[in-house]
Amino acid sequence: MAKDYAIGIDLGTSTSEICVYRNNKSFPIPDPKTKQTIIPSIVAINRKGELLVGEDARSWVDVSGRGIREVKRKMGTGEIVRLLDKEYRPEEISALILRKLKENAEEALGTSIREVVLSVPANFPDAARQATLNAGELAGLKIIRLINEPTAAALAFGIQNIDVEEQLVVFDFGGGTLDITVLEMIAGVLDVKCSFGNSQLGGKDFDEIMMALLKGKFQAGNPDAEISLKAYGALKEAAEKTKKILSDSFSHCVRIPYFAISHGESVDLEVEVTRLEFEEAIAPLLDRARLCVRQALNAKKLRPSAINRILLVGGTTYIPAVRQLVQEMFAKDGKTPDVGCDLAVGVGASIQSAIIQGLISNDSGIILTDVAPFGLGIEVVSEIGRKYMLTYEPLIQPNTTIPYSTNKTYSLLRADQKRVEVRLYQDNTGKAKLANDAIDTGITAEITGIPPAPNGSPYPVKVEFSYDVNGIAKLKATIPNINRSVELEYAQSSIRMDSQDIADASFRLKELWKQNAKAKEYEGLINKAERFMANIPPQERSPLSDIVMDLKKALMNDNIQQVQIAGDHLVDFLFDLENNMEN
Repeated sequence: MAKDYAIGIDLGTSTSEICVYRNNKSFPIPDPKTKQTIIPSIVAINRKGELLVGEDARSWVDVSGRGIREVKRKMGTGEIVRLLDKEYRPEEISALILRKLKENAEEALGTSIREVVLSVPANFPDAARQATLNAGELAGLKIIRLINEPTAAALAFGIQNIDVEEQLVVFDFGGGTLDITVLEMIAGVLDVKCSFGNSQLGGKDFDEIMMALLKGKFQAGNPDAEISLKAYGALKEAAEKTKKILSDSFSHCVRIPYFAISHGESVDLEVEVTRLEFEEAIAPLLDRARLCVRQALNAKKLRPSAINRILLVGGTTYIPAVRQLVQEMFAKDGKTPDVGCDLAVGVGASIQSAIIQGLISNDSGIILTDVAPFGLGIEVVSEIGRKYMLTYEPLIQPNTTIPYSTNKTYSLLRADQKRVEVRLYQDNTGKAKLANDAIDTGITAEITGIPPAPNGSPYPVKVEFSYDVNGIAKLKATIPNINRSVELEYAQSSIRMDSQDIADASFRLKELWKQNAKAKEYEGLINKAERFMANIPPQERSPLSDIVMDLKKALMNDNIQQVQIAGDHLVDFLFDLENNMEN
């Protein structure tokens, strides 16, 4: 039976949302508990052992060892993160956030969710894109398409403005990344021309500067005070709040009680910060953003005056200094930037999902093309100044429309060469000359056991490169003379998950969910025991009270074995109590 809905997800660094396209419109699905359409991209485990995702995790995420935030920046790096005494890959934590969004949608729609379109930063390299696909698989989702975040935002705008004919820029400044994408709209065709950005520049960096500003002001007045570790969670929350307040106010007084200890006494943080002080502190970040804009325009040799419209997307664009930057760079000819909705990326992802699944007909007039911001190339031996050295050979230029494929024929170095390895690199500048100037994707193709060439001439090697619609790179190398070829292979690498890694991760997540179910089960058991105690004389409560305390201590210490023992003891004790009451 055909579905009457399509799902899109914006998996963000700071916040995430899930949107559904249904009955010819797209709308976000709120969390059933908080009623908020945007959930924080945070995961934590409380002292009861409960797994918390989203708003529920906020009070625990900054408790040492108990929470993880901003994991999106670690996608595709292979960096390990920790929750309590367990190690996880970034893909697993992202999977927990995706699963939370999936469950929110399933509760709202009353049906299971499987196929979704998932957004990624335009400047996500191959390893990060593959990591995102793996996260979706671990969450029980089938990712039918990855869509670049600025492209999704433009699609949300374009479907409401089919007749517009203009060049526009999407200035997408989120919690973790900045993407600048240039598009052309003509007769319903959204044609992405180029994209450039910084995957390590976003709202998180502005928060850290605000934290440093608040901390510096406090220490100036309290040089001998020792800031407690617990205070840093409160400092981050205060920094985020202050950043937002200064978007509408020129100053703000910040107070964090029990922030530090001085001479044996607690000291509160009480400082005032002004918008001007904040803007002076974030000037280096604004310079980096300005450079991204220039590089995006230079990629297609465009002048700012050629841009008809600017779409501002992402929470960081609410900072007045960021808007002023855009105004200065684009609006000198009277143009004023459009402030995009925080939900534009999620909405656009759901629209793309609806297009793929046939809920938006071809007659609607909307057509979308996208680009791969990264070029592709390999390492080859070149003669430079009468010397042979390894250089980067570009095969696909940055900002090529996808899907795209090409091929080129090379030659082995010697007639008796027995093996050849082709290693794939990405470059988002278009200027890489050496492999060190580009990004090693970890993708290799190797042909071994090559027989000697009978005529003494080295064999030709045909190399085929391609980008699929998700911006995932593919590679094939062939020696036609001996009919030997090899498909894309991911070399053993810490930045990528192989099939065994995915199986192991799936097992760890199942154990985590199982542990979470146990914690919730014991919470109900403790509540039941405490209701019993309220109905029996105080002098008879001690045995039951002691068992409850044992279970609470085991949960607080995260001792799974002791939790099991104490939990079983409490179950047996309550069983006997109920039997005795019935008799």
